[in-house]
Amino acid sequence: MKATSQIDGSAKKLTNRALLPPRWPLYLTLIGAAVLRIGIVLYTNAFELLQDRPELSTPLTSFKALMETHYLFRHPPKPASPSSFPSLSDPYSAGTIHHSPLLLPVLDFALKRLHASGDPLPVTFIWIAADVCAGWLLYRICLAREVARWSRQIHLYAWDQSRALKVAAIFLFNPYTIATCISRSSVSLEIVALLAAIHSAVSASAILLAVCWAISSCLSLYPVLFLPMLVQLCRSRAGELIYEREVARIGKDANSTDTIKATRQRGFLADRVRSAKRFAVFKCILLMPVALAGGLWLSRAIVLNPSSTSASALLLGLPTILQIPLHHGWAWTEQVYGSVVLCTDLTPNLGLWWYFFMEIFDHFRDFFLLTFNVHLACYVLPFAVKYRQDPLFAITLMTGVIAVFKSYPTMGDHALFMGLLSVHSQIFEYMRYPLVTTLTYAYCTCLSPAFHHLWLNAGSANANFFFAITLVWALGGGMLVLDAMWAWGRERWESERSPIRPRRSRHEDQPVEADVSIDTVASNASGSASSVPKEETDKPRRRIVVQV
Repeated sequence: MKATSQIDGSAKKLTNRALLPPRWPLYLTLIGAAVLRIGIVLYTNAFELLQDRPELSTPLTSFKALMETHYLFRHPPKPASPSSFPSLSDPYSAGTIHHSPLLLPVLDFALKRLHASGDPLPVTFIWIAADVCAGWLLYRICLAREVARWSRQIHLYAWDQSRALKVAAIFLFNPYTIATCISRSSVSLEIVALLAAIHSAVSASAILLAVCWAISSCLSLYPVLFLPMLVQLCRSRAGELIYEREVARIGKDANSTDTIKATRQRGFLADRVRSAKRFAVFKCILLMPVALAGGLWLSRAIVLNPSSTSASALLLGLPTILQIPLHHGWAWTEQVYGSVVLCTDLTPNLGLWWYFFMEIFDHFRDFFLLTFNVHLACYVLPFAVKYRQDPLFAITLMTGVIAVFKSYPTMGDHALFMGLLSVHSQIFEYMRYPLVTTLTYAYCTCLSPAFHHLWLNAGSANANFFFAITLVWALGGGMLVLDAMWAWGRERWESERSPIRPRRSRHEDQPVEADVSIDTVASNASGSASSVPKEETDKPRRRIVVQV
């Protein structure tokens, strides 16, 4: 979008430079990612090779288990006990399926087509669309973050320096993301739901945030832990958006002769920002539990109407479902969410739980189940308090912790963590061990299939081989989380104090082409710093923080 009108509150013409990044690179990136996945599916047998890999699929996310869930819903078993409520059949009574019921109405047509004619294209297109949508959401999240950071400094962002397209490309062309999509793991759908919740918080839309967070929490239990950080992100973005809109409106009236009115409007701006923040928190606290309860009730309604999983059949069966007492029809939660907390299926995966609970004595199981779950949840409050000024970074760190310590992790969880971490480009130069972390991930990616083959196929190794590589997976993820935490703190420390070693200004290294029609009012930091005595530059600079 080119600007040819006048700046609000200014008498000069805007530059001919684009005020927004061009759309065509984003479209090319999304189309290229989709074409790559279509080509892999159509011209290789990658799906047959990857669908059973423990690095990509678990009993809770595998495509085979999803197909079995759909089949059991279409052919529900008879009630186990005749004393139960009439016509109350539970497809989850077999104990072998753990997918959320919310997935079935979305995938009903594609799975029916796959069962009837063996056509995998509808299912493939759904998974590819989920990946493309996730890349677009990451692009929007990074773009909103850049706008909020740069608009207050120069009010005209240099879009040729934007990292939003790079962030989307890093996620879409990550081998972990591609492999997760090709294997049709439901992790891809969970990633889309979580990114939609984050994007809603960045957009300061409390209603969309509540709906997307509830869907994400119903698909996978762990997004419940993001509740305080999402509320913080929505609160801060609500204040920033009000600030930007009010400043633009006040600038529009800057040429008017009524200076008293303009001064009064500037005085009330802080009150409006504060009110917007409080109202955003109130809406989130009110709507998010209601949306979660509605999602659970909708899941129960799908389970109580198992003969057909389509949305139309659910609407037709709604009067019958409403007649069933509310305390009936909740047995499915033990299989969907209880398996996440209790780790009932000890199938080998990239996590640390399966081997530990396979070897431990039964009378210690309850204690260590509590320990493992509390250990994962105890990061929420410290992250929410420490990174309250940057809630998106707290969400990023929490995705990394969940990818390492959840009961059934996959490569898709690490891909989401890497994608969100790429949004915070300002900390990259302060990371201490990026090479070691990269080599650790490469080492695990290569040796994990080899050790799994030696254990279960060749028979020349035992379970300790595969568990050893899962420990290295956890080591690599933990190193990346800790390195990112240290880099964030070091970046904040450097920005609040004078640098130990003076660095050249970016404007000196890379001259920026600008139009002569713009009046640039900027302060030369290097020139002003040179005029200050050495004793004053060595002291920490005082920061004046304006809460918006």
